[in-house]
Amino acid sequence: MIPVLSRAQMRAFDKHAIHQCHVPGVVLMENAGRGAADVISAIIEGRSAGQPGDAAHRAPHPLGSGLSPARAFWPATLPSGAGLRGRPGSVPPPSNGRRGAEEARAARIRSFPVRHVPSPGQPATYPLHARVVVVCGAGNNGGDGFVVARHLLARGAEVQVFLAARSEKVTGDSRINHDAYVDLGGALTELPPGASLAPLEVALAGADLVVDAIFGTGLDRPIEGHLADVIGVLNTATCLCIALDVPSGLDADSGAPLGAAVQADETVTFGHLKIGLLTPEGARLAGNVHVVDLGVPDRPILAQVGHVAEVLRTETIGSSLRPREASVYKHQAGNVLVIAGSSGKLGAALLTARAAMRTGAGLVTICTWADTARAMESRVVELMTTSIDPARVAASLDGALAGRRAVAIGPGLGLDERARAAVDHVVLGWDGLKVVDADALTHFVGRPEALATARGSLIMTPHSGELGRLLGRSARAVEEDRFGAVREAVALTRAIVVLKGARTIIALPDGRMFICMAGNPALATAGSGDVLTGMIAALLCSMDPTAAASAGVLIHALAGDVWRAQTGSDRGLLAGEIAELVPGLIAALAAGSDPLST
Repeated sequence: MIPVLSRAQMRAFDKHAIHQCHVPGVVLMENAGRGAADVISAIIEGRSAGQPGDAAHRAPHPLGSGLSPARAFWPATLPSGAGLRGRPGSVPPPSNGRRGAEEARAARIRSFPVRHVPSPGQPATYPLHARVVVVCGAGNNGGDGFVVARHLLARGAEVQVFLAARSEKVTGDSRINHDAYVDLGGALTELPPGASLAPLEVALAGADLVVDAIFGTGLDRPIEGHLADVIGVLNTATCLCIALDVPSGLDADSGAPLGAAVQADETVTFGHLKIGLLTPEGARLAGNVHVVDLGVPDRPILAQVGHVAEVLRTETIGSSLRPREASVYKHQAGNVLVIAGSSGKLGAALLTARAAMRTGAGLVTICTWADTARAMESRVVELMTTSIDPARVAASLDGALAGRRAVAIGPGLGLDERARAAVDHVVLGWDGLKVVDADALTHFVGRPEALATARGSLIMTPHSGELGRLLGRSARAVEEDRFGAVREAVALTRAIVVLKGARTIIALPDGRMFICMAGNPALATAGSGDVLTGMIAALLCSMDPTAAASAGVLIHALAGDVWRAQTGSDRGLLAGEIAELVPGLIAALAAGSDPLST
């Protein structure tokens, strides 16, 4: 299990370790900062050598190939010529303007994987030839920053710390580490409210990297005024930016920026993944995420404080893909009905049905309107078709539903009254396994609670726009709090809800949530969601609904990653090509292989 914690749970984790397990808070801070210094040291070493890190020092990744890209712990963030000062490939610092910062950041290709670093040691060759600026706040995140600064200083780096407050504002464990750094000869410049930020700008112009240690996970208010100005200076710098725990200004729960927010290239988070890092916006602000432990056993503490979600793992999905018996025949393999398509939207039905076939359904029938069925018959070979009679919607659907194991309903079906009648009859009345998508979801706008009365089992697969319409809000509002929105949808509908997008979320009626870390922008293509609907419907024929939704989401996302690995592109993927990759991915996962290497 890879647990994901909320702000409150991480706070409770630290509190339990300190008060019940008697681990001093200053020890937790030391372990966090030391782990971050190890990661930063390895990044410095990799950049100095002109390559992404030393493979000998990488920890085995517990997520296997469930990441994007799965095998790249140090992804291609280091363009040619991006070495550090005094090393081959070094370049003069570019201009410190916002345009220069944006161009420099755009040149760094980031794929946002998550790397767990359970015990990294000291992976760098010393001394570290780098100029490092650490910007600290007055709270515990600043204390972590002072630990990082001390360790990097001890390893030979040129370190300069800027404190965005007066020193007397630093208290507790943070004060201990503030004093240790200063008393060991560390350079410290105070930048309290009202102070000029010119010294910070000058230091960043000559720095190789900057460490953001202003705010951690506890921030729950918008950043304004002086601290927003400090963050603005960090964001105009062209050197690499590494955030501690979460980028300052990121809401650790929703993943939304709280006013000003640091745009990091790398984030070193402490103890466990924070849920806000696993949203599209959180991933954009955090960059590549590295998880370092706090030097305490997780299991007994997690048993007390809990976790809000889990990351989907390839090992878990692979174990659910059991080999078929030699005697299996098509009806046993899975009989799926796809209720989809209308005039001008034949493709949605075809994509859904073909995906179901490629995912292992032995028999797939497209059920659609009579005129659409006639147009489709010349385009299908392995698939069958049947018609919905507008004059006898319920009766014709009952005939089509007889003997089916699972139903996929909605893609391209239409939004008129006859389509609404068909959707209500199947979604609310049929006592079976259903994947509800696209137009079928839209028919419940203004009455989402009706879904809670549905017979059978529902898996809903909305994107943010569809979910927003169901909840009466905008797609943007959903994206600003994806986890809150999906929890609300589950409470309203009592269904399994799959919120599609970067970092797809699977939310269950029992409160559990799973997050898919695989996938890439190549999947942002028309029909991609229709393919996922067909895949999940096929998997429902041999799995329970939770396993089917999880397997469908991960395999679909991995198909995008395999395609990108084959082509080197993050665009141009056709939805039909996703389904073609599915059989090979199922075979690799079932065998315990890395899909990206096979």
